[in-house]
Amino acid sequence: MYEMKEILLYTTEDCPYCNIAEDILKKVLEEYGGLFNYKSIEIKTENQFNVSSIPTIFVGKTRIEGLPEREQIHAALFS
Repeated sequence: MYEMKEILLYTTEDCPYCNIAEDILKKVLEEYGGLFNYKSIEIKTENQFNVSSIPTIFVGKTRIEGLPEREQIHAALFS
């Protein structure tokens, strides 16, 4: 049986790529008709929450740093 994974998007206030990463993530998740939800977390400094690059997406235990490829998100959702 499939286990729902926690999806977290780590951003900072002044990150120029975070909005792009969020748009990519939203579009991929929309393909699943609301099956998946994510939480966006704004951090003050890198290395907070074990994040060393912004944006960072965690899908379960899979870490995607920088601008994600759609295929990376799909693969992480079902790995």
